Amino acid sequence: MAKLEAPEWSKILSVFLGFSLSLFLGCASGGSGTVSLAPEERQKITELVLSVAEDPEESVRPAREELWAILKRRGSPTPGQLEGLRTQFRIIARGHPLFWRDAQEALQFHRMVKSPERARWEDGLAQTGWLSDLQRTRFDDLMKQVIEEEPFPSNHGVEVSLSRKMVDEIVNSWDDRELERSVDALLTPPN
Repeated sequence: MAKLEAPEWSKILSVFLGFSLSLFLGCASGGSGTVSLAPEERQKITELVLSVAEDPEESVRPAREELWAILKRRGSPTPGQLEGLRTQFRIIARGHPLFWRDAQEALQFHRMVKSPERARWEDGLAQTGWLSDLQRTRFDDLMKQVIEEEPFPSNHGVEVSLSRKMVDEIVNSWDDRELERSVDALLTPPN
């Protein structure tokens, strides 16, 4: 397995982590202020949101193209629907720092950690149809891999083991303003 050092590993890691976390989420919509989506579409949109939260520089443009292709199949969203999506995208993306703050503690004490804040986040998404029991179990499985420092296969063919230092960098590099810009970029129709 190749060992990566900062900053070389940071780009690969950010792309991989967004992909990894995105595999665990699905979403549901309904009602007059929301866009009605099939489960496969919801899952794909959630993956796109998390990939952009992880690596906005590389993923906003292709994610926006894909998101809008999905939305346009359902008809052009109204301003109210776009605002509802904006709110939901922010909620989904907030799981990223919650998970990795728990991972910091898990690595420190070498045990499973699910903070009350992350449990509430998961519960809220599950109650509204955005997170299944299977997906919650996958979050736990991912945490176990972090604790054991087991390598993760990345999208670039490199396996990455996360040290405490790497997890600290993930947590410390989170930027809420960047998240807001990324969500706004996603919800701007492509040319």
